[in-house]
Amino acid sequence: MLVPHDAGYYRSKGYHVVEREYGTRVYKEMFVIYGTDGKPLIEVRRAPASVGLKGIHDCNETHLRLVNRACYFDNAADMFEQFLLLHEYTDVRISRIDICMDFSKFDFGDDPAAFVRRYFQHKYSKINQGRIHAHGNDTWSGQDWNSLSWGSKTSCVSTKMYNKTLELYDPKFDVFTKPYIRVAWLQCGLIDDWERCTLNGELVNVWRVEFSLTSAVKNWVKIDIDGHPQKPQSLRNTLDVYRTRPRILMMFASLAQHYFRFKYYEEGKRKDRCKDKRLFDFSGQQNVYKVGRADYAPADNTKDFKKWSRLLTLLEQYQHIAFESDTKKACAVLVEALKEDNLRTAAVNPWSRAELNELRALLSVRINHPEFTYDAALDLVKCYLHITDRTIKLDSEEDTE
Repeated sequence: MLVPHDAGYYRSKGYHVVEREYGTRVYKEMFVIYGTDGKPLIEVRRAPASVGLKGIHDCNETHLRLVNRACYFDNAADMFEQFLLLHEYTDVRISRIDICMDFSKFDFGDDPAAFVRRYFQHKYSKINQGRIHAHGNDTWSGQDWNSLSWGSKTSCVSTKMYNKTLELYDPKFDVFTKPYIRVAWLQCGLIDDWERCTLNGELVNVWRVEFSLTSAVKNWVKIDIDGHPQKPQSLRNTLDVYRTRPRILMMFASLAQHYFRFKYYEEGKRKDRCKDKRLFDFSGQQNVYKVGRADYAPADNTKDFKKWSRLLTLLEQYQHIAFESDTKKACAVLVEALKEDNLRTAAVNPWSRAELNELRALLSVRINHPEFTYDAALDLVKCYLHITDRTIKLDSEEDTE
């Protein structure tokens, strides 16, 4: 029997739990689980408000999030994965993950603030993500920019660059917030006084480049260092990708190559022929990847993309109104197959390609002939597939001869 993983469940397991009196727009319940150090560890949102045949969420759907402080632990991914296994969470998917790097100077010596000023003077032009938003101050001596972001709201990856020191400063109390971030800066040598954010007595403006990945990113496809695809090889976007600092650095380097790449602007010259503006040095990285989206979108056929997108929508709708568990299971498998590349899905999905074909045919029969019982439809499908397989085999043998 499935036990609801509410606040009472975790208290019964010995956790200290703090509930919020109200939920969110999506989830009716929200609470925070504390770690053994007595500080917040995991935020839980559960009990979706919209469920049922006309709802958009499963009644057991839960949103788990590591609190910001926990993301600075070296074993954050391992700890989170162990928590998921211990409490038997299934069908785990990453809805959002942020990867960032903090620095006071770029690897080749550029001052971040000076680089931003030159960027707005059009000394450089960014490759990819043309939409830009910026925040700063307009003073008599000029403009000071402290935050930039690139990418549209629908993009699977968004890019930010901002002054993290300025963000941490609270002018109301003349203090810096989030001590765990400043301790991390102290440990890596960016500052020598974590309370005042200074190095040798001087305030250090630590900047951050950050990439936010949404649930649309399902895998990482390996490419050459110059951006060309290699042999088909990919990493699924799971916690394993972010298990260690070297792996996170590899992913950051991969994202920076595509989403934080700049060219020296030369009037009248094509952007791809202009000289690269080198900021980060990732020469030690042996492997580079690019993100792979979840949706099926043939680059050379817009009509096919619309057709498959429409089919995906219909399948998801039919899944909610189907009564028989086998039919709902068939819908779930087909939806997953449409969202991901079929070959990649077959390698990791417990369903074989033969089973996928059978489920596709079964779903088609059940939709077009509702008068058939499930057993009758299944017998018809098996008979059809058996004859089809034999025909294909005979045709293959004739071609060989």
